[in-house]
Amino acid sequence: MAGQNGSPKKTLSESMLASATVDNTPRIGIVLSSFKGGEEHDGTPVAGLADPQPVHKELTNAQVDGMLRKAMQLGSRGRRISLGGVAGDDWVLVKITMTRDASTDPRVLASLLRLFGESKQGRRFTVAEAAPATPELLALIEDCNARFSGRRFEYVNLAACEMLSAAAPRRTFAAKNPDGIYTLARVFRECDKVITVSPLRTSPVTGVALSVSSYWALAGDQQKLPLLGEAVDVLNDIYLHHPPEYAIVGGSYHHDGTRKIHHNLLIAGSSGLSVDAVAAAVMGFEPAKLPLFDRMELRGFGVVNTDSIWTRGNEIEEARGPFRKPA
Repeated sequence: MAGQNGSPKKTLSESMLASATVDNTPRIGIVLSSFKGGEEHDGTPVAGLADPQPVHKELTNAQVDGMLRKAMQLGSRGRRISLGGVAGDDWVLVKITMTRDASTDPRVLASLLRLFGESKQGRRFTVAEAAPATPELLALIEDCNARFSGRRFEYVNLAACEMLSAAAPRRTFAAKNPDGIYTLARVFRECDKVITVSPLRTSPVTGVALSVSSYWALAGDQQKLPLLGEAVDVLNDIYLHHPPEYAIVGGSYHHDGTRKIHHNLLIAGSSGLSVDAVAAAVMGFEPAKLPLFDRMELRGFGVVNTDSIWTRGNEIEEARGPFRKPA
């Protein structure tokens, strides 16, 4: 049977064959500051960092920048950095972490924002966390606005910003929130793309607190959230509204609940859950056994079995650090 233009229509079998060739395996870049190069699974060589350094050494800004670019390159399809698929006019929410124990590495954040500015991808960038901005962060925002004309950089304190209430787009998990209505930051609801930049740290509730756990701060009524159901279910529901287009985990300093750890490492990729799964494995956990990850995988947010994830750069065993598990 021919179509309206006279050309033959593709058969169902042809369409199925074409779609079956798409490789959906998550690609996750793992880069220690000591990365000197390696090989892909097929033997293709992978170039190392231009200036590799020991994992416990203090790094320069240029060395951190080199790590980030390498991790993002390896966590992208092809040889170019995808930058989360951000288009020229997109509004990008960059969700960071600032806690008493561990915070997003400011040099990683600075390198990311400048990478976007140089590539001319994205029009507006909102860095967000539920805390007041530090002087260092405000200086970075000011520098980016001065350096990249035609683009807007700003910081939003999620603890004091405008919120909007609406039902989740799909069935929710929290047992005491049957209507699935959540109050979330307006910038989160209205932005085009979400990128998370998080440190490595443990959690007594979910085992690890990485990019997925950073979503907790995007909700209002923080005191009421625990009343809606189990923490892992509530977090799952918040994540449902807009999973990140790209996730970056790591930096120079991390925390395992008892102490600060110096371990220069970056992990990056377009699947936030798979990035977190690799990071959890690096920290010594079995990702599939974490109560948050198993439920998120069932929901279709990504893959947590590291045997089904294409890790590039350093191996997980090479990247492991001295993280103590919480009780």
